[in-house]
Amino acid sequence: MKILNVCFYVTGAASALSQNEEFEKKYQDYYKNIVSFLLERQKSRFSVYLSGPLVSWIDREHSEFTQLLSKLTSRKQAEVLGGGYYNPVFPLLFPQDRTGQIDLMTSELRSSIGKRPRGMTVFNSIWDNSLIPCIQSCGMEYVLLDSSLIPKEKHFYLPLIVTEQGKSLNVLSVNREFIPNTLIAPREYLRNLFDTVNYLTKDDAYSSFTDERVVAIKIDENQFKRLYDTKWLDKLFSTAEEFFADSIKITIPSEYLHREQTRIPSYIPAGIQSDVAKWAKKAYEEVSVSNSSQPTIFDFLLTYKQNKALYNRMLYISLLINQCKGDKARKKIAREKLWIAQNGEGYVCDPDGVFANNAMRQHAYRNLTEAEKLVREAVKDGFKESVSNYDYNGDGFNEYICAMKQYTACLSLKGAQLTELDIIHNTGNYADSPRRIKQFDKFEDKYHRGLFVDHLFSVDEFSDYKKGTPTGSGIFSQTLFRQLDFDAHRHEIKLSGSGKFSPIQACVTLVKKYIANSNGFAIQYILKNESPFDIKGVFVTESNYAQTDFSSVKANSYKVEVIANEEKSEIDARDSARSAKKVSYVQITDTSNDISFVYEPNEMCDMVCMPIIFRRPSSSSDAPTISGNAFVASLCWNVELEAGKEIEKTINYSIIVPKKNRRKKS
Repeated sequence: MKILNVCFYVTGAASALSQNEEFEKKYQDYYKNIVSFLLERQKSRFSVYLSGPLVSWIDREHSEFTQLLSKLTSRKQAEVLGGGYYNPVFPLLFPQDRTGQIDLMTSELRSSIGKRPRGMTVFNSIWDNSLIPCIQSCGMEYVLLDSSLIPKEKHFYLPLIVTEQGKSLNVLSVNREFIPNTLIAPREYLRNLFDTVNYLTKDDAYSSFTDERVVAIKIDENQFKRLYDTKWLDKLFSTAEEFFADSIKITIPSEYLHREQTRIPSYIPAGIQSDVAKWAKKAYEEVSVSNSSQPTIFDFLLTYKQNKALYNRMLYISLLINQCKGDKARKKIAREKLWIAQNGEGYVCDPDGVFANNAMRQHAYRNLTEAEKLVREAVKDGFKESVSNYDYNGDGFNEYICAMKQYTACLSLKGAQLTELDIIHNTGNYADSPRRIKQFDKFEDKYHRGLFVDHLFSVDEFSDYKKGTPTGSGIFSQTLFRQLDFDAHRHEIKLSGSGKFSPIQACVTLVKKYIANSNGFAIQYILKNESPFDIKGVFVTESNYAQTDFSSVKANSYKVEVIANEEKSEIDARDSARSAKKVSYVQITDTSNDISFVYEPNEMCDMVCMPIIFRRPSSSSDAPTISGNAFVASLCWNVELEAGKEIEKTINYSIIVPKKNRRKKS
C-alpha cells in the first residue's frame, strides 16, 4: 500500500421530540462550527450527514449555514450525505416508504444546498440485502455501513459491491476502531492508522490490483465538539499535509470511488452494527456477537415486546395507507405522518442500551393515529366500523382488530386482554405499558400489562395485590384463551379460558365476551367453579393506562371519579394506592387529552387504583432511572362459588372524547 485514503464524516441528528430551543442550542454549540472549520481551513475535507428535520430547521432558521455548505460542496471540500428523512429502520418498511423517505431527504438537500447526495447512511447500520434495489433506484451510488457487518474475509479496506435482483451498490466500511482520540497526538494517530492498515493488507489478494486503500470514519456531534474545542482537528489536517502528504490522503467518498476502480464482490448478511446488536439477544443485557451470530432487527424486536408492538401498529397503518383509494391529499398527509412515526429511535436502543422512553413511543403512536384518522376521512364511501380476525402481531395466534368510530383496539387470546387501544382523537396507545423487571424494579410481572386483564386471587393474595406486589398463580392473566364464537357482523367475540385456583388447585373456567360498539365495549364475564370443592376469592379485572403527561418522569395525568355508596367523590391516586367500596360508576379522565374512560358494572364492586413506576438503564446514571409509569385501575368482586356453580358479571365500558378537537402539544 502506498496511499491510504481517509474519509471522515460528521453526523448530526435531532430527537423526534426536540423543540426549537434544543435545535438552537445544538446549532450554536456544534453545527455552525462544521462550516466554520471548513471555511477557515480550505485544505480540510470531510462529509456531513444531518437528519432531514434538522436540515429543514437549519435552512429555515439559519439559511446562511446551508448557503455556505452549498459553497463548500461546489468546491468539493465537503460532501453532503443522504439517507431516510426521519432516520427510519429501512428493513421494517415497505418499498414505497423506503424510497419515499430517501427521496424526501434528497429533495430537501437539493432544495436547501443545491446538490443531490450520491451516498447515504443507514440508521445504526441496520441492513438487509433487499434494500439494494430501493437505494439504487433513488440514485444512490454508495452506502456507508459499519465494519461489524462486513464478513471477515472481505476486510481488505477497499470498496465492496453488493447486488440484488440485478441492481448493484457500492459499500464503504465504517471503522469505529479508528475514531480519533484527543489523548493521542494527530501525528501519532495518523502514523498508527497508516501502519495498521498497511500491516493488515500487506501482500493480500488485492495488492497487485491497487496501491491505495480506504477507511471511512464516523465522528458524531459530541466527538466533533471535543476535537474542535481542543484544536485537535486543526492539528490533524496540518500534520497530514506536512508529514503524510505522500502516504495519507484525506478525501470525500464520492471522489475516491470515482477514482478507484477496484471493487470486492460481496454479500452482506442482514444485521445491526455490533454495539447495538449486543443488546438484541437478551433484554437489557449485553451479549457479544460475531459475524456468524449476527442478530437482525427482527431478533431485536422479538426480544423487546414494546418495540415490536409499535412495529405492528406501524405495519398496520402502512397497509391501510397503501390500500386507501380516495382523497389523494389526505392520503399524502397520512403517509407523511406515517414516516414521522418510523423514526428509528422508537424501535431500537442506542449503543449504551438506552431505549426510547414513553414520550418517544407515544409520539410515534400519536402520529400513526393521526394517519389512521386521515385515511378514514379519505375513503370514498366513508369509514365503516369492522372487527377482523387475523395474526396481527405474528405470534402464531389470531388477534381481533376492532376498528370502531372512536378507537382502534387489538384483543389478544393471551389473557383475553386489550393489548392496544388507540383513540381516534390524535392521541397515542393507552395500552402501551411495560412490565416490571426485577433487576430494575425489584418486582417481576409475569403478564402483559394491558387493559381488562383478569385475575382470581385468594384473600391473602388480594391483600398483596392492593399493595402493588406481584402475587397469585397467574390464573387468567397468563392463560391462553380459545375462541368459542366470533361474529364479525355483530362485533362479538366470545372467548374461554381455564386454570387452577390456588391454594386448593380447583379448576375454574372464565367465559369472556366482548361486544364492540362505536364508543367502547360491553364485556360479559361468566366465572364457573368446575371443581368438586367450594372456592372463596376475589375476582379482579385490571386496566393499565399508559402515561400521556411527560412534564416529569413521575407525572400522572389521570383523575378518578367514582360513585360509591351512592355518593360521587374523587380519588387521589397520583402518588400511592387508593381504594373504594360499593362502587357503581367509575370515570377515569386523562386530563392531558381530556379523554375519559367510564366503567359501569352491573353489580357494585370494590375498586383499587395506583401508579406503577418503571425503571430502566440510563446513559446519565449507573443505576436504573425512572423511564415512565402507568396508572392501574382495577374493579374487584368478592366471590364464593360452590362446586359446579357460576356467577356472571358485566361491565359497560365507554370512551368519551371532547366534542371539539383539543390536542396536547408535543
